[in-house]
Amino acid sequence: MNGVRKVIEKAAYVLSILIGIVVANSCTLFNIPQQTAPAVSTLEQAPTAEGKQNYGSYLAGRVAHIRHNLNKAADYYKNAVDFVPDKQMLPSQLYIILTSQGRIDEAVAYAQMARKKGDESPFIDTIEAINLIKHGEYQKAIDTIGKTNNPIAVTFFNPLISAWSHAGLKDAKKATKALAPLAANAAFRPLYLFHAGAINDYLGNTKAAEAHYTALMNIRHMELAVFPLQVISNFYLRRAEPDKALRVAGLALNKDNLMMKTVIDDIKKADSNIEPILKQPETGLADALFSIALLLQQDGSNADLSILFASLSSYCSPEYPLPRLLAADILEKRKLYAEANQAYRHIGPESYAYYTALFQTAKNLMQTDNTAEAEKIFRRLYTDYPPNPDILTNLGEIARIEGRYDEAAKFYQKAIDRYPSDSVTETWPLHFAIGISHGAAGRNDLAEKHLRKVLKLKPNRMTQNHLGYTLLQQNKKLEEAFELIVSAYNPKVADGTVTDSLGWAFYKIGDYEQAVRYLEAASNQAPSEAVIYDHLGDAYWQVGRKREAVFQWNHALRLKDNTGEFERQLTLKKLESGLEKPAIPSFDAKQIEKQVERLKAKENK
Repeated sequence: MNGVRKVIEKAAYVLSILIGIVVANSCTLFNIPQQTAPAVSTLEQAPTAEGKQNYGSYLAGRVAHIRHNLNKAADYYKNAVDFVPDKQMLPSQLYIILTSQGRIDEAVAYAQMARKKGDESPFIDTIEAINLIKHGEYQKAIDTIGKTNNPIAVTFFNPLISAWSHAGLKDAKKATKALAPLAANAAFRPLYLFHAGAINDYLGNTKAAEAHYTALMNIRHMELAVFPLQVISNFYLRRAEPDKALRVAGLALNKDNLMMKTVIDDIKKADSNIEPILKQPETGLADALFSIALLLQQDGSNADLSILFASLSSYCSPEYPLPRLLAADILEKRKLYAEANQAYRHIGPESYAYYTALFQTAKNLMQTDNTAEAEKIFRRLYTDYPPNPDILTNLGEIARIEGRYDEAAKFYQKAIDRYPSDSVTETWPLHFAIGISHGAAGRNDLAEKHLRKVLKLKPNRMTQNHLGYTLLQQNKKLEEAFELIVSAYNPKVADGTVTDSLGWAFYKIGDYEQAVRYLEAASNQAPSEAVIYDHLGDAYWQVGRKREAVFQWNHALRLKDNTGEFERQLTLKKLESGLEKPAIPSFDAKQIEKQVERLKAKENK
């Protein structure tokens, strides 16, 4: 639901301040505990074999924690938890980690242990309550969260948990009353209306359910996310009111998203014999917990807690895919790509989120240089789903990374063809990618053609630099090449690619001293680019620094080429035979001097 976004964002800010107490006595999920490792004598109450084994388990847990293998870390910590000193709060770390990994039944025992050791987090009550609800102990869950006096828990978390617990007891009146704190806050009113409607829907109170659903949909600019869209349309379909179900579909958030399109198509195909979505209170509670996780995720400092609520949501309803997507998104932002893919593996082919899970899995495989597996997935998506520019673009990226430049250019062009002709924002990067692919394949004339098109569509420094460099490689239009590269150059920005082009431009006109100056700077700005060190070696050779040239060429050979421009065989030949003085292409010295003056003016600002 998106109709009161600004108000909710403000509420999320307040929430981010108040919620700090929830994890103040715990640990973060993806960073190791901050205390230093204790000395062996601190952990070992006696120098027994058992003590040493438990100390080893603790250290092994810390190593697994550092490596983000949280399930293994939890298993090791469990072996050590009865042995470490109280000050290490290992039970607190354990219940947080176990909850994040969906091991809620195990987490409860360590949450209770942490409470006895002084952990005052109200999140302990939340874990216990969710565990009780999952096992049908609704009244015990209500009693458990009723003990919590944390303000944000009382006004936000607990109303949702308590309401669905009362729904489990078939008490609509108490369930609606439990939601009252949400109704009092304008930011949470859409959440209140949906869950009040859903609880009455689940309990068969159709008149009350429709009243709440109607009030929700009548909020100005209301847009419905996936689950509310499914539940409310399901309500009207079961009542044989397809027109109202289609009206609900018209309020969908992000209608062009493939996942949402799938949901809308399912609504259009369904009839009145459709099964109810809300068959048990845990299904509604799962969405309530997901809403909490989503709100917490808006503030990056609460990302760990967001993952925890997402895990509780998945625990309540394992087939509900959105918490998995949310957790994976947070992990991706932290560059924990393998861990994100673990979350995606729980989303099966029957889910409306399956495409998203597969697509993101492939993207993450690319981030970890597993392009072969990523390509298999993208090709599968290309076959099984309507072709779209995103799939084609990624297939082009993989082909370019692997040096299949003709194939890359074809995929990029197919992606361009999928966009409307006026989609400049989407197509200019693809024309740029085609130009880069042609340049890497040595087809500089085609590279020039596409890069010039980009400059017409969307002038930018990156394209100026690459077009200038392409002209240098062809030894033509050196005056224009200099102008483009100087325009792209910003002395306040450490951009090794542009600085390398500038150094190479001086090299091409025979000013080797200046070439050395800029190429040395480029090597510092981009220390992993092979082609820059190769260029620097060439410049060193021309100024008589031949030992340093040999060193730079050897260094270039040891680096991975990310550009497609580094020619290993030519560099090996230079190491054998040295380098001849290059022929200097003809150029207009006055025009070049004009650009050099522009360059000096930029640097002197």
